Amino acid sequence: MSASRQTITLRLFGAGGAFSRRYGTTCSMVTLRDGKRWLIDCGRQAPDQLHAAGYAWHDIHGQIITHCHGDHVFGLEDFAFVRYFETHDEVMASSRGGPLPKYISHSAVRDEVWETLAPSLRYLQDGRGNLRAGTLQHFFDVIEPAATEAPRKNPWNHSETFEVDGLRVVTRENEHVPGKPSCALELNVGDDVDPKNPRIAWWSGDGTVDAAFLHSIEPRTSIYFHDCTFIDYPGQVHGFFDKLEALPEAVRRKLVIMHHEDNLELYRSRVEVAGFRIALPGHVYDLIGGQQLV
Repeated sequence: MSASRQTITLRLFGAGGAFSRRYGTTCSMVTLRDGKRWLIDCGRQAPDQLHAAGYAWHDIHGQIITHCHGDHVFGLEDFAFVRYFETHDEVMASSRGGPLPKYISHSAVRDEVWETLAPSLRYLQDGRGNLRAGTLQHFFDVIEPAATEAPRKNPWNHSETFEVDGLRVVTRENEHVPGKPSCALELNVGDDVDPKNPRIAWWSGDGTVDAAFLHSIEPRTSIYFHDCTFIDYPGQVHGFFDKLEALPEAVRRKLVIMHHEDNLELYRSRVEVAGFRIALPGHVYDLIGGQQLV
């Protein structure tokens, strides 16, 4: 898409919730102005989703992970092994000197991601007889935060800011499963970096509705993507639609619901009356202007 070289875009490969069969689990690709592609989350369906869309793992510059659940990270093993062992077109396997793909997540999330990946990825030899020498750094160029914000409710940093290869993203803890590291993302989409007031596109990851926070960032937010459920189940861990529906109109008109259930059509009229847009697989959004392109 030519627009990807003029702006910053986000393409959804999957737009459904953790158990979606109709819309696929959420995996999205951010394309920067220079054409570098980053994935936001890499769930169990991601390898097939990207293949069906005509992309190879070697087309992806880096991974941004919001939290460690299967619909967000189970595709990482496939990604890591293919990039490590296989050469594709002009991109050499990283084990043979090719570039390591970048990896970004909050450090507390990274610890849980490695707990999940280690049983598969640690079986590398170190040349001295150690057959379990593999680390996350063997497979990824793990980016450390450029800035951090002190802990609040939890023992880990409230937010961590990353800057690499033209990407600036803040991983800010949200309220998902109590006691579990999980982050929303603030993607810098401004031409000039203003650390105190950057213009952002906001991505919820998975999390409950924090109405006051969403309202507070509205003046500098071009577009919101929020996970959504229409089921008010005990111990809510997602964006319950009734609470999304109660957001101020200024927020609602910028908000795209994603990570929804397969019975979405039962609620479509209510969603549209409230002014929300609905994310579907294949949709592409301009993160600077906030418009849907495809």
